[in-house]
Amino acid sequence: MWQFLNGYVIIQIEGAYASRLLGRLTASGVRVRNVRKVDAKTVRLTIPVKAFFAIHRLGTGLHLRIRVLSRVGLPFLLQRLRRRPVLWIGIPLLFCGMLILSSRVWIIRIDETKRVDREEILSLLEERGIRPGFRPEGPILITAANDLSAQIKDAAWIGLDREGVMLKVNVVEAIPETSKKTTQVPSDVIAQKDGVVTSVQVMRGQARVKIGDAVKAGDVLISGTVFYKEKGYGTNADGTVKASVCYRSEVELTDTVTESYETDAIETVRVIRIGPWEILRAKPTFEHYRLTDGKSRAIGELLPVLMDTYTAREIGFRERALSEEEAEQNALMLAREQALEQVPRDAAVINIYGTVRTKHGKRFAVVTVTAEETIGRTEEDPHDG
Repeated sequence: MWQFLNGYVIIQIEGAYASRLLGRLTASGVRVRNVRKVDAKTVRLTIPVKAFFAIHRLGTGLHLRIRVLSRVGLPFLLQRLRRRPVLWIGIPLLFCGMLILSSRVWIIRIDETKRVDREEILSLLEERGIRPGFRPEGPILITAANDLSAQIKDAAWIGLDREGVMLKVNVVEAIPETSKKTTQVPSDVIAQKDGVVTSVQVMRGQARVKIGDAVKAGDVLISGTVFYKEKGYGTNADGTVKASVCYRSEVELTDTVTESYETDAIETVRVIRIGPWEILRAKPTFEHYRLTDGKSRAIGELLPVLMDTYTAREIGFRERALSEEEAEQNALMLAREQALEQVPRDAAVINIYGTVRTKHGKRFAVVTVTAEETIGRTEEDPHDG
């Protein structure tokens, strides 16, 4: 991008001493790019505009022929546009128009609904001045969303979110009274996972397990069949059963580890933007890099054009040999992370145990995480009688 803004020239150097001229260009500080050898005596390359005016001086005495193949960049573009003044007026007007139009909402998109009338939503929005072309100011969207949620009976909640020039109307429909669950079909609370029971709280039904019992997935924890005077009664079992559940992970030991490091190579990266919108962004030649030292400065007067400047530091990767102790610690750490990823967020970790074992001639780090969590799930049509 920066190369385009400054302008550059694609040239072809013909002669026996073309490589010597390349050396002189490099020694004088000229940044030469895209060097390509056409034949034994011909080289094609790209140089900045400023360097082009010095190339004949540097090539003195070398008997070379220098041909300009192409002129690229903003300076040449501006030179071609100089004879078309309408564009100089039109481009600023275009950007101003874009800024004005982008501050307003032009599209209203409503979620798919089954019972809520979309036309009713649009009509109520229009009553509040919310229509294509309006400009949201202050808490108008929050107030309108609350009013719509209260006025539309089939809507449990309505939210208005602006995304650029689009207004999204999110609708959560209320559950009809006729579709709410009124049935009293007996149900059980069954185990979702294997574990050892640590807590049993019965709200309704009859407990089939106690603290310390080992259960498997599918076992009945709280039965919906309650016996009273040798007679069974069906009910909707309800309660909370917690158990300690084990999660296990294995990672094979390796002799090396890949590490990242910063090389000495750095480049400057520049970003051109108008307000929050990026227009041009340069990319460093590094495949992996880290951006630091961000600075911003204004470069436009008519429009809020800003240039952000960053330093790109190249990131390299290398293999490092591990000692036996380091290999064990690295594998145990990876196995621990993998085991913890299996634990649900609402579970409480109560124990972590790690060891190194040998299996089939290979060494593995084995980590077991024990967590306490709720394992009960309500299931209709009990099968335990």
